[in-house]
Amino acid sequence: IIFFAIFFREPPKVPTKGKK
Repeated sequence: IIFFAIFFREPPKVPTKGKK
């Protein structure tokens, strides 16, 4: 769920390995 949420959202305030 988190992976999908990160992929869907790309907020710079989240230190995740999303679309950085």
